[in-house]
Amino acid sequence: MTEFFDIHAEIAELRAELADCILTREEHAGALRRLEELLAEVARRREEEEGA
Repeated sequence: MTEFFDIHAEIAELRAELADCILTREEHAGALRRLEELLAEVARRREEEEGA
């Protein structure tokens, strides 16, 4: 359960970073890619919980 909250904390952190920070193109792309990965992971876990 703690890992789930860690994912949401990282998602919030990445969203804030993308919204408020000046990033290089590479940093922006990396942060966006990581955010998409985490959102997909959360969706996958929700589907697993609903199917269980």
